[in-house]
Amino acid sequence: MKFQPSQCFGVIALLLVSLSLTAQETPSIYINYQDVEPGQTVDIDVLVSNYNDIVTSAFAVTWDSMMLRYVGVDNIAFDLSEDDNFNAMNATGGELTYLYFDSSLSGNTLDDEGVLFTLQLEVIGAEGEQTVIDFGGLMEVVDTSEADLEALFLGGIITIGEINSTSITTDSRLQAEVSPNPFSEAANVIIELNEGGEISWTLSEISGQRIMDGKTFFGPGSNVLKLENTLFKHTGAYILQLQMGDVSITRRLLYMAP
Repeated sequence: MKFQPSQCFGVIALLLVSLSLTAQETPSIYINYQDVEPGQTVDIDVLVSNYNDIVTSAFAVTWDSMMLRYVGVDNIAFDLSEDDNFNAMNATGGELTYLYFDSSLSGNTLDDEGVLFTLQLEVIGAEGEQTVIDFGGLMEVVDTSEADLEALFLGGIITIGEINSTSITTDSRLQAEVSPNPFSEAANVIIELNEGGEISWTLSEISGQRIMDGKTFFGPGSNVLKLENTLFKHTGAYILQLQMGDVSITRRLLYMAP
């Protein structure tokens, strides 16, 4: 069944009045950073976390149409369709609207880091440029019992050009993963080393403002650098850079204030 935006927004208003309120962890909808090449058609996953028993999601994805050209959408969750659940009227200008409504009111759930849909864009910007894919529009998420979940929407940065060793590397000498991510209490940075050595690390806000840095010696094998939530000023995205000799890797952290 196809829903027009005006019909769905009317139902959303009814839900705000009729649904009882219970607490739920704040959902997040986000886009990971990506390095791309000029002329490439890239898949940009719109990911979720704490996306449980959701009845309605509405938002727009926006991008610079001088850097990226709309191709289409794919990998759409809940058996939704491009024709029924997306408005691509302004896609040539850099905006795609997504609207999902579960008419059964039973709600749908996606696992953490699950893909809500994949945005396909052609890279038309020049080598060495950066651009942001962000969120706008109504930006509303409603579950089976909550009027307004105040979801966290986090855009991603797209870098056009070859991956540089000063930003990201797959060098086996230094590997790192962050768990959990997103997080509320603490982030555990799991560092894998072939050989022991000193690692310099820097934690920054997404704006580039440095929060903290340090140097720590880690032995070979698996090590953990624990970042407590007291380091993070507010809900949002943060950047952690790890440096060991000439090898450097960057990881994005998503902090949600408890």
